[in-house]
Formats: sequence, structure tokens, C-alpha cells
Amino acid sequence: MQSIGVYIITKNEEHNIRQCLESVKWADEIALVDDSSTDKTVAIAREYHCKIIPSHWRGYGKQKQFALDHLTTEWALNIDADEQVSSKLATEILYTINRGPLTIDGYVIPFEFYFLGHKMQFGGCGSEKHLRLFRRKKGKYDKTTIHETLAVEGEIGLLKNPVIHHSYRDEAEYFKKFEEYTTLAAQEMHKAGKKAHWYKFLSFPWELFRRVILYGAFLDGVAGLKYAWYSSLYVLVKYRKLSKMK
Repeated sequence: MQSIGVYIITKNEEHNIRQCLESVKWADEIALVDDSSTDKTVAIAREYHCKIIPSHWRGYGKQKQFALDHLTTEWALNIDADEQVSSKLATEILYTINRGPLTIDGYVIPFEFYFLGHKMQFGGCGSEKHLRLFRRKKGKYDKTTIHETLAVEGEIGLLKNPVIHHSYRDEAEYFKKFEEYTTLAAQEMHKAGKKAHWYKFLSFPWELFRRVILYGAFLDGVAGLKYAWYSSLYVLVKYRKLSKMK
């Protein structure tokens, strides 16, 4: 039997972490790297016998690599605190790593994305997939502070069943993260020497048109239109923040 470990990074995730850990309690190991949570995140994690590693914030790429480095299993699965492994996916993962093709070193997993409690199927959200399962020694993260990239050496396969992503309990939480992520994205672009050219500010109407009309965000109702609007605004705000950086 092939062993599998799950790694998670957290900070004040008491509202999400129990459902997350409940969905992966079948794993051989769970490494949870926590950035100074002041709520019940760590206490809940102890109930699931996680390997809890306190750590200061390093940026998303470095933080996930740090968590990955604390696993000892053959396979590794990354999941965020507001995500859950569906029961069908858990079964598929265990079957795949033990009986699947020996030549494959990593797997892309489809996602079901929920926004304000609504399952998003349009607006570019219905086809979301991420590389999350891989042979531990074959995977490595880059060092970016946001939108980290996992590189896996070897052949990549595709699983059928989804991770369930319940994002943002309300709009206040969304805009709190919106502010954080747009700042980090602008800082990352600034470090890379990118400029906020005037035409970048035309991205908002194009992004909104693309999501609402071309990808049919209106078919997800009010939640779909809100997410399309906010996501389009995200692009504009990060470039405005970049333009203010000297």
C-alpha cells in the first residue's frame, strides 16, 4: 500500500478547518503549518492528530513548500482550509495511488467552486482544475508570495472527482482577502519589473465582458454576476496599486 500525506497552511481558520480535516482523516499523515492563529484552529487540528508546525508567514509558495517538507509519505495531497475532499475523490485517490499507472507522478483534480453558498458553473468557474496530488519527492513550489506554482517532475494525469471549495462566508470576508491579494499581486509584479501601462486599465471592461457574456456568468444568477464584477475589479485594482509603487 502506498502511503499518502496531506499538507495544509492555516491562519485563523476555525470556521473551515474541521470540515476540511474531516474530509482527509483517512490520510496516513496530516501536516498543518499554522501562522500564529489566535482562534481555535490549532485546538481543532489537535483533535485530528495533525502534525502541527508553527511558522511565521513566508508567502504562499514558501509556506506550502515548508508544509510539504514535513511529510514523509510516498504521495502528497495539498488542500486549503476552505476546501474539502469529496468522498468519491477520496476513494478515487486511494485506488489510483495503489493501482493506477506507475508512470504517472502527479494528478490534476477538478474543483467545485461555491461563492456565497452558490455552486458556480459559469463565468469561467466551471472548469477549474489544479495540480494537487503527486509523488512527494517529485514536487516543488516556486517562491512567489501569491498564486504559487507547483512543479511536478514526470507525467501528469487527471482525476474525475472534485475537491469542494467553499470560498468566502460573506462579502466582507471576500473584500478582506481582495485587499490582501491585490496588494500581494501588485508587489509581485513590481518585483518582476512590470509596469502599469495605460492599456492595462482597459482590462476591467474586457474582463467583465468575457466573464458575463462569453462565459455566461449571468447563468449563475446574482452570485454569478457579483463574482464576475468582483473578479474583473480585481484586475483593475492590482494595476492601480502597481502604478503607485515607485
